[in-house]
Amino acid sequence: MPLNAVVCRSIRFSTMEPLPTYWRRAQEGLIYAWGWSTQSADDALSVANERLANSIKAIRSGLSRDRRGSYGWAPPREETLHEILDAEGVLAAVVSRNRYGADVLGTDRLLIADVDVAQVRPMARSLRKLFGGRRGGGKKSDGPDDSPKGQALRVIQDFATAHPTLGVRAYETFGGFRVIVTGARLEPKSPEAVALLEQLGTDQIYVHLCRKYNTCRARLTPKPWRCGLRAPKHIWPSETAEDAAGAARWLSEYQAATTGFATCRLAGRFGLPPDALEAQLIELHDRATRITQTQLPLA
Repeated sequence: MPLNAVVCRSIRFSTMEPLPTYWRRAQEGLIYAWGWSTQSADDALSVANERLANSIKAIRSGLSRDRRGSYGWAPPREETLHEILDAEGVLAAVVSRNRYGADVLGTDRLLIADVDVAQVRPMARSLRKLFGGRRGGGKKSDGPDDSPKGQALRVIQDFATAHPTLGVRAYETFGGFRVIVTGARLEPKSPEAVALLEQLGTDQIYVHLCRKYNTCRARLTPKPWRCGLRAPKHIWPSETAEDAAGAARWLSEYQAATTGFATCRLAGRFGLPPDALEAQLIELHDRATRITQTQLPLA
């Protein structure tokens, strides 16, 4: 695909779906299924019972897990902490708490790439060939940093140069880089968006999730095990008062432990500035991830 084709096509956004508020679990023996609803707990239980019945039927039919289709599909089971609306009152982003307790930003208004430095060497060769070599074809970079992260940042810079109509922000993370792309006006599930994410060397599991949920995600707070904590034992939503109390204790410990860590730090800005909504989402991201506290270790 020609590089310019990625940003020239006009994409009409569908309305971003809120995360379900209500979740209920149905179980028969060792088999269980979760159901969800934005309306009521009874609706969630009805969905759970239907999914359980379908799962049992699929199992008895001899279908493997990866061939059960919609029986295994579910939206992220995460507690909504905050919703961000655009100027027309349409949902633009959600901050939720994921399964291991970290705050996560989910949105369809930004493209967010997760670049693992383990993928940098093969990606750097293919991307420089694709982009024509920002520094004179196949010549070696005159930059002094040839570490995996140094190579990753050069790939991101090459990407930004090849897409001058986009805005590109690179953030160093514990394991590589996070890249926020603005100005694309693409749904995350679109082939054009997937092409951009893949040009950055994005983790393939992450790309699959972007397509599946039509949402890009960015973790805002540290992973607990990088701060000396285990992941929470209690899943959300809590089904007993004891579980709720245990979850509250863990959250208090987590919030105390993460004060000494940042999630990422800004490594570079390239291209065009973001629009007003994109800038609002970036400001939320940057504040929550503590990018200005450069003395803190990344987690």
